[in-house]
This record gives sequence, structure tokens and C-alpha cells, in this order.
Amino acid sequence: MSNQPPNKPTPYKAAGQANRILRPVAALILAFILLGQGIATPFVKDAEPQSAQWIVDIVHNGRWLLPLDYYGLVDRKPPLFYWMAAGISEATGGYVDETRARVVSLIAGAALATVVLEWTAAMLGTASGWLAFFFLIGSYAFASRATTALTDMLMSAFLIAVYYLIHPALDETRVARSRIVTAGLLLGLGVLTKGPIVIVLFGFAAAIYLLMLRRNPFILLTRGWPWMIFAIAIVIAAGWYIPAFLAGRAHDLSGVFIDENFGHFMPASMGGTGEAARPVYYILVRLLSGALPLTLLLPAIGIAFAHDEFVPSARRPLFFQLAMVLAVLIFFSAASAKRDDYILPALPPLATLFAGLFTEVRTEGRASAAKVRDITCLAILALVFVATIGVTAIGNGLLTLGSLSAQLQSSDASYASIVVDGLARQNLPFIVFEVALVVACYVAFTGYRRNNAARIGAGLAALCVAGSVIWNGVVRPIETYSRSQVAFAAQVRALAAGSPVYVAYFDPEFAWYYGPDAPPLPGAIAQHGAQANQQVYLVARPRELNRLAPPVRRSIHLVLQSHLLGGGGPPALYAIGAAQSPDEPKGDSSKAN
Repeated sequence: MSNQPPNKPTPYKAAGQANRILRPVAALILAFILLGQGIATPFVKDAEPQSAQWIVDIVHNGRWLLPLDYYGLVDRKPPLFYWMAAGISEATGGYVDETRARVVSLIAGAALATVVLEWTAAMLGTASGWLAFFFLIGSYAFASRATTALTDMLMSAFLIAVYYLIHPALDETRVARSRIVTAGLLLGLGVLTKGPIVIVLFGFAAAIYLLMLRRNPFILLTRGWPWMIFAIAIVIAAGWYIPAFLAGRAHDLSGVFIDENFGHFMPASMGGTGEAARPVYYILVRLLSGALPLTLLLPAIGIAFAHDEFVPSARRPLFFQLAMVLAVLIFFSAASAKRDDYILPALPPLATLFAGLFTEVRTEGRASAAKVRDITCLAILALVFVATIGVTAIGNGLLTLGSLSAQLQSSDASYASIVVDGLARQNLPFIVFEVALVVACYVAFTGYRRNNAARIGAGLAALCVAGSVIWNGVVRPIETYSRSQVAFAAQVRALAAGSPVYVAYFDPEFAWYYGPDAPPLPGAIAQHGAQANQQVYLVARPRELNRLAPPVRRSIHLVLQSHLLGGGGPPALYAIGAAQSPDEPKGDSSKAN
């Protein structure tokens, strides 16, 4: 009989309760550290700086309902992400920079990784939970979007959280009211982040899961709890949609809503927008490449499902995860518009599937899935180890790539040169990566000798995390500085000295670093040049000069040439004079002042 007082927990129970608190806290802190590498890296291209401009408009001008960017373009999507970023910016001094614009994604990514840990641990065990956690934050496609000023990570966090929350409800006729209310709240916040697509993916994944169990998915329509969740979500979303539609009539927001939610799904031949149209296999390719090297384990997962080699207790939880992966893959493959970010909701369930492969596969008689898994893991580690030695040798001149380096695209060549230089110089981050690689190989190979699958998985997870951190925290920021206009814009402002500066076309990146006073070039100047005694400057890439009429092109003078990488050639600053007729002497557009 226990000597403990009846109203006090036993030491074992108290320790378990403490562990349930400490584990998610430790995971959240660890996720912040690992995912936050490179969060202050400058913006490149259009999407992130435009998002940051909407945040600026909320903070500085108070346009919470329909924020505008520096060109006066309205935010076409629900604004919860921008509201949260604006609130953080106001709470930290009222200033918006790259870090503040991205911190919501970092918070969402860290929280999502922790949710994956806790759900997987509850369903499959603690070892599976930690493996899923590290597999997820070690996936490049996931980690890179945790430091991106876009809505996708926040949307994925809400979607996966509500999906996990309703898992028990799919097998019950009665659901606790608290679970219904929480699920409705999360689903509504997801809609306020990305739109009705959150409801579509949620319902589609639940239907696929029921079909996997050979149950009729339409049975959910006869139950009350799905309708209650849906109603709560709609009420929450309506808090923005209704006033936004009323206030956004001047911006044709209803037409934008149709395009964003239906026009992107339909091909252009059937009335769709035709935007971001790509082949049907695009999402599959991006998913496979974004989760490398873990995707090399997919054959082993397929064998385990096909041959029924998962332990019975793990089958339903793993089917549940597979359903979300298939929902994302099928839906966005069928859609006309396909973007890299669309794969993000599939990565958390994939991480749990990979973790289950190391902890929930039957080993009686060395099941075929286990054999394929072990051989694949050892091959991955051996290849990375050999490749690291080879790249180091190349950097020190002991090996050459021959003609292979000339065949790489500019971005790939840039990444390759950074890695080669880092390994050759043995900079501290690369030394840390090499140490982590050696430890990962040791853990995995000793796990194989001891027939310990979880240990093999731990070695692979260590490799993935080391690779993700070195790539997102070191390699990608260095490469970004070779493309970002942050320094170029400052030079332009110094040279322009208050004179009008224009861009050839919509350019949110340059506008973010230069300021809102760099609008697109007016048509009158593009056709007729600057007026007499007027100093006008143009920032343009080589191909963008085609916007100028031939007489105007002959009047421009190169003032500042950048050497930035990127599509369309490096941007440059030109002075525009009065248009010259064909018989007038041509200005020297290749000589800098």
C-alpha cells in the first residue's frame, strides 16, 4: 500500500507530468534555435518584400482591413499573418525589417514541429515523436519556409493542428464540446490566413482516411460535430471577409476572391487565371526534392504498407498521416496553379511516416521493409560522407569537376562554389557540419550492428538537421547576398541625390530597400524621354530596357552597374535624357559616370 497521501500524485506520476511539460518546452526552444538560422537574410524577388510592405502599411498607416503595398496594390488574401507580424512589429518598436516580417513563420514552424512531436509521441511512442520532430526540422523544404515572410507556414500550422485534433472524432459518434470549439477556432484562423483552401484540404484528407479504412466518408455529413466545426470557422472568417468585401468593392475584391480560390484551380482554357501553370507532376517532384534525402525511404514505406509490415497499433495513425500527404499531392497536382509552397502541409505527416518506419515496422524474420530501410539509410550516410570528402578535395585542388561545373545553372553553380569554398577553408560552420556527419555515421552504423532501428534513424536525423542548418544558416544567406538589391538600392539613393528614380516594372524588392518613392516608369517618359533640364533615373535589368522607345534607349547613360545574379541580368542605374532622333549622335550607354 502506498505511503503517499491520497490527494497527492506518486513520484512516478509527478515525473511523468513534468516530462509532459518539459518535453514540448524543450522542443519549442530547440526548434526556434535550429529553424531561426538565417532569419535576418535580405529579401530577394517579389513575394517577401511585398508581404513586408503590407505589414508596414498596417503599422504606419493603420490599414488593418485592406493593407496596400508601396505601389498601392491591395492585399488579395486574408490578413491574419500580416496582422500578427504587425502586432509583433508594433510591440518591438514600430519598425518592420526582415526578421520581424518573418518571425510569425518561425513561431508557426516551431509550434508545428512541437505539435508533430507530441502527436506522434502520443500515437507511436516517445522515440517516434523525437524522430518525427528532427526529420521535420531537418527537411529543407520545411526549414527554409520557417524563415520566409509568407503565409504558408502559419496556414500549415493551423491545418495540421486541427487535423490532429479531430483524429479521435473520426472514430467516435460523440465528440467533446471543447474539442469541437477548439477545432472550429483553429480552422477559422486557418481560413483567415490562406482562405477556404484550408477547409478543402481538411475535409479531403479526412475523406481519404475513411476510404483507407473502407468506411463511407459521407457518414461525416450525418453527424453534428463536423457542421459545428464548419459553422464556427465560417463565423470567425466572416469577421474579416464581410467588411473586406464591403470596403473592397473599388478593388474588385470579389473578383479577386474568385480568381484566388477558383481561378487558380482551373486551367486557362476553362476560364482559369493561367497563373503559375505547370505540369501535373510538378508538385510530386517538388515534394520529393524538398524532403531529400528522406524521400529515398519512400520505397521502404510503400513496402511496409503493401506487405502489412507495420505493427497493428501503428496502422491507423500512419494511415491518418498518409491521407494528408495524398490530399495535398492529389489536390494541388489537379490544380492549374502550382507553387513550391503548396507542398508544405504534406511535410509534417511525411516526417511521422518516416519516423514510424524506424519504430513501428515488424522485425520478425527481418521484414523486407526493414531491410530496404537499413540499406537505404547506410547508403545515404556513406554517400554524403564520401561526397563531403570529395568536395573538400575539389576545394583544395586535388580533384576537378571537369565540364560538369560549366553545365550547372547560375544558382546551382553559386551554391556549389559556396560549399566548395567553405569546406576548403574549413570555416567553423563547416567544421561543425563535418563533426555532426561523423557522429551521425557512427550512430547509424553502430545501430545497424546492434539491430537497433531507432538508433539508425537517429543517425539519419542528425545528418538531416546538420545539413538543414548549414544550408539555411550559412549557404543560403551567402548566396542571397549575391542577388539581393539591399546594397545596390542604397548606392542608387546616394547617386540620385533627390532626383526622380523609376523602375521599369513592378519591383517590390527594389522598392523595399529604396523606399516607396521609386514608382514604375511613366509611359510618357518611356516613349518620349525626359524633359529638358530634368534629371531622371531608371533602374532596370537589360531585358527591361525594351520597354523604352528606340529614341529613348539611345538617350540613356549608364550611371551604376551592379553585378548581382538573377534572371534577366544584373540591374543597373541609368540616366534618361531627352529622346534622340536616329540622325542625332548616340549617347554612350555602356560607360559609367
